[in-house]
Amino acid sequence: MRLSELSRAAGLSPTTVKWYLRIGLLHRGQPTAVNQARYDDSHLRRLRLIRALIEVGGLSTDEVGDLIAAIDDPHRSIQNILAHAHRASAASAGTKAAASAAPIDDYIRHRGWRVRADSPARRDLAAVLDAIAALRPQPASGAAGVSAEVTTPDTTTPDAVYSLLDPYADAVEPLAAAEIANTPADLPRDLLVERVVAGTILLERAIAALRRLAQEHHATKRYGDPKAPADTP
Repeated sequence: MRLSELSRAAGLSPTTVKWYLRIGLLHRGQPTAVNQARYDDSHLRRLRLIRALIEVGGLSTDEVGDLIAAIDDPHRSIQNILAHAHRASAASAGTKAAASAAPIDDYIRHRGWRVRADSPARRDLAAVLDAIAALRPQPASGAAGVSAEVTTPDTTTPDAVYSLLDPYADAVEPLAAAEIANTPADLPRDLLVERVVAGTILLERAIAALRRLAQEHHATKRYGDPKAPADTP
């Protein structure tokens, strides 16, 4: 197909497709004449992946470029590409050490999980514990009659961290196990790695969206919502 046909099939403007070609997100087509080329289904599939990662996954073009480079490197293992996807979706890109790094290391041991020491998810989770700890009122400055235990979850002891995180870990562990188990091992490598990357980035957004929907549902049941139709399924 020609570039105009490719852009139309992908739902993108020709200018955008040309830009992706120029910055290396999209591989070159088969030259047919000066400044002309033919494109195939691999180009269309790649454009759909790029569009999903940017528009739904919320990644920047630089982050997508790093992922594409990993996908196209035949020497990279699936585990290595998965690590790239995790880094791209990590909330905190900085390298500042979190005060809660040790409690998170302990929690990972508590769960029996085999996780890389440099996993960005470790840093993200430690940053969350740091933020929760910072929100707890100090004895001298807490609001009168309101204890820190009431206002903010406790993260000061291992048992408190287990109590806080276990319900979430219990919920997501079978999801993660199913995602890995249901990834077909007999797919061609290019399709397999694209599926791993897309699933990692996009399903993370799906899980967050489902949690928000469930929160809204249960909040409406508990507190009521006069604006919601009574017969909403």
